[in-house]
Amino acid sequence: MQLSATPSIRHPGKFFDYLFRRTVFWFGFYIRPPIHWFIGLFSKVGNPPVFGRDVFDWVPGLERNWEAIRDEAVAVLQQPEDVPPLREVSPDHSRIATDDKWKVFFLWGYGYEMENNTARCPKTNDLVKNVPGLISAFFSIHTPGTHLPRHYGPTNGMITCHLGLNVPKDRQNCRINIDDRDYNWDEGKFLIFDDTYYHEVWNDTDEDRVVLLMHVERPLRQPGKAIADGFLWLAIRSPFIQATLKSLDEWTERN
Repeated sequence: MQLSATPSIRHPGKFFDYLFRRTVFWFGFYIRPPIHWFIGLFSKVGNPPVFGRDVFDWVPGLERNWEAIRDEAVAVLQQPEDVPPLREVSPDHSRIATDDKWKVFFLWGYGYEMENNTARCPKTNDLVKNVPGLISAFFSIHTPGTHLPRHYGPTNGMITCHLGLNVPKDRQNCRINIDDRDYNWDEGKFLIFDDTYYHEVWNDTDEDRVVLLMHVERPLRQPGKAIADGFLWLAIRSPFIQATLKSLDEWTERN
């Protein structure tokens, strides 16, 4: 009997899912690097792995209000059943979120407002919803023992921003390595980086690490902006992102 590594044609849904995933892998492995290089040529803020906190003019306003944001995150965490593991609402992250230790509470996901959640965090929502180029905003919780293996993000058309809300006292054992350099979070301060650089994360403490995680569009000149916008448009409409949005809606409606 001949064995095949591909799904049987008797299950066309599985076959096309397999074909799509292989196409995405091929695209990511071969096509994405030159696209990133091209987009980077038109970056208005350079292409460092980690940015200074002055890279965006909205940063000081959120930092001044970090305690109000933290208080709303703490209130949400009082009902842990409302804060799902990331891999339950975003199966594509199961490659790095291999257990239930990384939990999330989405306010905005890929440009869509999670209205049930933003209603519970009105101060935070008022602060983030007017951030230029906002793509996603959510509370990201790494419970004790969280480890995210070395990985990289999908596109340098966006920049990742972490506002420290609850940082374990044992800061040296709660860290992120970006482009082979270790960084720590500080409460009330942003850590801003390009997640297409390899990075790895640990929380080897007995406390939760909580940040407000935001993805924002990278400031770009044309034609780099058009390429980045097109890449993001396609990504948001991919089965991966659409499945995540559907899971988030179902989760918030259930709770």
